[in-house]
Amino acid sequence: MNLNDARVKETYIVENIDSSDVESMKKLLSMGILPGTELKVLQKNPTIIFEVYHSRFAIDNKLGEKIYVKKNNA
Repeated sequence: MNLNDARVKETYIVENIDSSDVESMKKLLSMGILPGTELKVLQKNPTIIFEVYHSRFAIDNKLGEKIYVKKNNA
């Protein structure tokens, strides 16, 4: 599933990033979004806010579509 489909207050592991858009890829990498990274969704409207490595980031749905995650069952 992509990040847009994730649920608020849940923790996920990044599985993959859509690399077809180089600028988006650079932006996500600068936030530390890499496969294997754990992130927690804090809010989804009006923007997606998530926490990764004790930092919070806000992205739009267009970027959220490029991040593929799976639920962290740990």
